[in-house]
Amino acid sequence: MTTLTIDIPDNNKEEIIAQLKKLGVKIRESKLAKLDQLTKEDYQKHFTHQSKTNRNNVLKYL
Repeated sequence: MTTLTIDIPDNNKEEIIAQLKKLGVKIRESKLAKLDQLTKEDYQKHFTHQSKTNRNNVLKYL
């Protein structure tokens, strides 16, 4: 799963969220004060998962 952070203008928020939900996109709203913490956690999860995957792929060839 890929995580994207999108800034949406307030006047189009409902319309854009409805269109994204129709496409099957998971929507998670966060408060701006906590945005940096969430981003750091998401990066940590991503790189941890990526390193485990790379390690397993390399072990296949050893």
